[in-house]
Amino acid sequence: MDKVWFAGLCRYLSFLASVVFVLPGTVVAQHNLWYNFTVMAQDGSVQPTFFAEGRLDGQAFLRRERGTVEPQGLWAKNLSTETWRKETKDLKEKAGGDRGTWGLEESLPARGAGLHSLQEIVSCEMGEDSHPRGVRRLYYDGELLLSCGLETHGCTVPQASAQTLALEMEKTCDMDELSRHYWAHVRGELCAKLQGYLKSWTSFTERTVPPAVTVTCSQALEGTDNLTCQAVSFSPQNISVAWYQDEKAVSPDTQQSGGVLPDGNGTYQTWVTLRVPQGEEQRFSCHVEHGGNHSVHAVPCGPRLQYVKVPRLGSNRSCSHQPTPEPQQRGIWSPMRGSHPQNMEVPRLGVKS
Repeated sequence: MDKVWFAGLCRYLSFLASVVFVLPGTVVAQHNLWYNFTVMAQDGSVQPTFFAEGRLDGQAFLRRERGTVEPQGLWAKNLSTETWRKETKDLKEKAGGDRGTWGLEESLPARGAGLHSLQEIVSCEMGEDSHPRGVRRLYYDGELLLSCGLETHGCTVPQASAQTLALEMEKTCDMDELSRHYWAHVRGELCAKLQGYLKSWTSFTERTVPPAVTVTCSQALEGTDNLTCQAVSFSPQNISVAWYQDEKAVSPDTQQSGGVLPDGNGTYQTWVTLRVPQGEEQRFSCHVEHGGNHSVHAVPCGPRLQYVKVPRLGSNRSCSHQPTPEPQQRGIWSPMRGSHPQNMEVPRLGVKS
């Protein structure tokens, strides 16, 4: 194995130890901050794309591909322009510009023709005691090559995985120097950045963003309708969405809830569905409580959505169930006639007598 490659690899590891990212987080018992750096080589030559991704608790907040750093999620997008300018500048300088090669032509060995990858995964955890816990692993073609632990302040080469590459690297690289780089990076910069951004993330999540509420009515089984109340883009996640009949709360056992789920942009969404007899829709209303505010949302007056094989356009726009002649018409469903149905083959608008 070419020793020049391992020398380049050691410089690459030192480079990764110096990369600093803006890290989000919340003040809870523990957070997992995860980063993936990958460079690819095709038939011995490094491709111009250097890929970087940052994740917090499984959600992406940073992504770099083809020379462009993009914030992921509402929190990251609301950071100051100066913050992202600095992050972009630092990463671009470390990566040697848009080509992202910083001498990696000699850092990837010639393992024969085909696609090869060099991947670095770094994670940092911090609990209530503010004690950083970090792990750093290097993979070549999916094989574990190097593992560093913040608790032990050391890096080890696994003997059972990628033995030939790992053992040669251990002879070529200064493992103590790699350990010092990693320890200084995690303790002095990476987790220190995390502590600074905990306040920013906490302030962001504690802000109050009122929900956007939509109530829809669609045909269920024969003689019944589904009433769905959906609340989206709200924060914080504490919310109450419930159906009322004649101003009295409907039993939760008869309501189907989707739970409160993250939107992936720092806000949340939820929905509650209730099945009611046709003709009684106007007796029901959706009550939403969020951030100390209470709102009531009536069932919209208009044609119901029905499941049929052939689209037909009905002309009855009232909520009553009076018989109305319905013209037969084959054609394209028009969104001007009502809300687009979900989870149905072909919509038909109109009220069936």
